[in-house]
Amino acid sequence: MLAAAAGPSRLAAQDPAGRARLDSLAASFATVTDSVTLLAMEAARIQVAKENRADPMIHLELGILAYRIGEVTVGTKHYDDAAGEFEWASDLQPDWPTPWYWLGRAELAIGESRFILLENVREVLGLDALSKAARAFARAAAVDPSYSRALVDLATTALRQRIAPRLDVAQRALRLAAATPAGREPDVLLARGRVELELDARDSALAAFRAYVAAGGDSGVGGLEIARTLGLEERRDSAVAAYFGALAGSLSPAARALCRVDLAWIATPAELAQFDRLPADSVGRWLRRFWSRRDVEDARRPGDRLVEQFRRYAYARAHFRLMTRHRHYDITDVYRDTTQQEFDDRGVIYMRHGEPDGRARYADPNVEPNETWVYRRPPPDSDLVFHFVAAGHVQDYKLVESLLDAYGFATAVTIQSRQDAPTGLVGGLLNSRATISDIYQRLAVQGSAGRGALLAEERRRGREAIAVGTTTDSYELRFAHDLHPVISSFVLADSARRPVLHVVFALPAAALRSFPAPGGVGFPFEFRLIVYDSTYRRVAGLDTLRVFESPADLPLESFLTEQLAVPVPPGDFHYHFVVEELQADAGALVSAEPIAVPHTDSGFSASDLVLGLEGSGLVLKRPGGDLPLNPLGRFPRDGTVEVYYELYGLPQGATIATRVSVLPAKGRSFFQRLFGGGRGARLEYSTVTDAAGRARVRQRLGLTGLAPGRYVLTVDLEDQATRVHLTRQDTFEISSSRAS
Repeated sequence: MLAAAAGPSRLAAQDPAGRARLDSLAASFATVTDSVTLLAMEAARIQVAKENRADPMIHLELGILAYRIGEVTVGTKHYDDAAGEFEWASDLQPDWPTPWYWLGRAELAIGESRFILLENVREVLGLDALSKAARAFARAAAVDPSYSRALVDLATTALRQRIAPRLDVAQRALRLAAATPAGREPDVLLARGRVELELDARDSALAAFRAYVAAGGDSGVGGLEIARTLGLEERRDSAVAAYFGALAGSLSPAARALCRVDLAWIATPAELAQFDRLPADSVGRWLRRFWSRRDVEDARRPGDRLVEQFRRYAYARAHFRLMTRHRHYDITDVYRDTTQQEFDDRGVIYMRHGEPDGRARYADPNVEPNETWVYRRPPPDSDLVFHFVAAGHVQDYKLVESLLDAYGFATAVTIQSRQDAPTGLVGGLLNSRATISDIYQRLAVQGSAGRGALLAEERRRGREAIAVGTTTDSYELRFAHDLHPVISSFVLADSARRPVLHVVFALPAAALRSFPAPGGVGFPFEFRLIVYDSTYRRVAGLDTLRVFESPADLPLESFLTEQLAVPVPPGDFHYHFVVEELQADAGALVSAEPIAVPHTDSGFSASDLVLGLEGSGLVLKRPGGDLPLNPLGRFPRDGTVEVYYELYGLPQGATIATRVSVLPAKGRSFFQRLFGGGRGARLEYSTVTDAAGRARVRQRLGLTGLAPGRYVLTVDLEDQATRVHLTRQDTFEISSSRAS
C-alpha cells in the first residue's frame, strides 16, 4: 500500500540504494490509475517538501509523482510541475544523474503532449522541449557515464529530434561510457550503434551492433541493424545475407517492428494486414517472398530492392523529416497521410519511387515554398509529375494537384477560372517548370483562349499522378545510354528433353563502346535473364559476364549478336532481358516478354518455331547439323526461311497433319509461291515421326514474290491418332534488299 507522505531521506540519489528507492517508488505510482488518489498523495508530499526544501530526494519523489499524474490526466500542467521539481533537485545536487534523467523525461513528455502552433519555429531555435530533454539526458550521462538509462534515453531523444539534433552530444556521451560497465550493456550498445549510424560513422555503428549481439542482445534486432548498415556501405550481398540471417527462426516483437518499418512505406494495406497476422516463425519466409517479388517486377538482382529501401530511408531521414509531429490539414489538402509522422509528402513519394529524374523550384515572395519532381516513364505510360508546397508550415511540404496551388488554392482556382488572367502573374513559375513537362511551356505562351482547358488538363494530370504515386512503388532500371537491343526467343528441349529458353539478341555497333584488349578490342557486358510467373515468383534466371573480342572496332552499320540459354520448367511465364555495358553507363531492359513452355515428357506437345537465315553468323548446334538463327528477325526479299521445330510425346511412326501459312501482320495473304509451289496461302502435308519421344522437323520456306513488310508464319499441327491440335506462330520481316 502506498504511503501518503515520507520523511526526508539522507540517501544519495547517485548511490545504487537511492536509485533503487526511486525506481521502486515510480513503479508503485505506476499501479495507480485514479487521479484523485494521486492528487491527494501529491498534496501530502507538498507539505513534507515545504518543511524539507533542501532535501533533493523529496523533490525527486514529488516530481516523479507529478509525472505520473501527468500520464493519467490531460494537458501539460503536471509535467511542468514535475520538471520544476527535478530542476530544483538538480540545483541542490548538480552532480547527481537522477534529477537530470527525470528532468529529461519530463521535458520529453511536455514536447509530446503540447500542441503549439509555433512549435516548429521553437525547434529551429533549439528551444523546444525535445532539445531541453536532450540536454538533460546528456547532463545525466556526463555526471555519471555508468548511468545507462540516461545514455539510452539521450540517444533515443536525439534520434527523434527533427531539427538541430543533439546527436553529437549523444555520441560523445556514449563513447565516454564505453570504458564503464554501462557501456557494455546491450541496450547502450544498441543505442550507440544507432547514433553512430545516424552520424554516418558506419564502421563504429557496425562494431556497436555486433557487440550488442555478442553481449546477449536481440539477435533479430541486431542482425537487422547490421544489414541496414551494410546496405548503406553498398555491400549488397553482405547486407542481404545479414537481413535474412536475422529473420531465421522466431522473431521477437521488436525485430518484427523493425521489419514493418521498411514494409509500411510501400506495402499495400492487404499486405500489411497479412504481415501482422503471421506467426513469429513465418515472418522470414514471407519477407523473402515480398522483397523477391519486387526485385523480379523491376528486373533487379535478388536483394536490390531491399537494399534500395535502406538507402531511401536514410536519404529521406536526412532531407524530408517533419520538424514537428503536429501536421495541420485543411479542406483543400488533396492527400492526407495519417499512417506516419516521420516524413513530409516528399518523403512519402521518395520512399515509394526513389530519386526523381528531374526537380525544379521557384522562389518568389508571392509564392509558397515549392518543388516539382518528375519521374520519366516509357510509353504508353505518362510521366509522373508531383508538386509539393509548404503552405504556411515550415518545411512541411504537401502534395498539391496543380503547380498554381503554390499561390494558394483559392488564387489557383481564380486563375484557372478567369480566361483573362494575366500570364505575367504566373509566367515565372511556369517557366521554371519548362524542363519538367511541355504543358508548362505551352501555358507560359498560351493566350487567354484555351488557357483554361490547359490548366484543367494540368490539374487532372497532377491528380492522377498523386493517385498512382501514393499507392504504387517502383525501382526502374535506368541507363544514361540505351543500347536498343533486338531480341527474340524460343523454347527447345535439351538432350535430356528438358525445356530450355533461348534468347537471341543483336546489339547495334553504333551504340557500343569498345575497350583495348589483347589482339584488338573488347566489349564487356553483363547479361541477366529473369523468368517469372504471374505472381512475380522467380522460376529461373541467368546472370553472367561476357567479353566479346574483335580485331578492330565493328562497322557502325553492323550488329553484335549472341544467344543466352537457361533451363525452365513447363508453364506460362514472362521474362526480363537486361544487358549492361560495363564501364559505360549504357544498357537496356526488355521487359515482360511472354513464353509458353511445353511439357516435353508427357503427351503431344511442340516447341516454338525457330526461323533461321543461312549465313547470319549465329547458329544453334543440334543433332543433324547446325541450326541457323536470325538475330534481327529480318530476311532479304526473295530469300529463304529455314524453319525448325520439334514434336514431343509421340510414338515412332505417328502421323501429324501439318498446315503452314504466311500472312501479312495486318491483312490477307497474298504470297505467290510457298515451298516452291504455286499460288496460294497455305500448304498442307503430313509429318511422320521417325523416333519415339521427339521428332525434329526442318523446312525451307521460299519468300519469292512477297513484298517487304512484316509477316506471321503459322504452323497448325494435329495428331491423327488423338486429334490433339496445336498451333505455333512467329513473326518476321522481309526487307527491301534482295537476296544475293
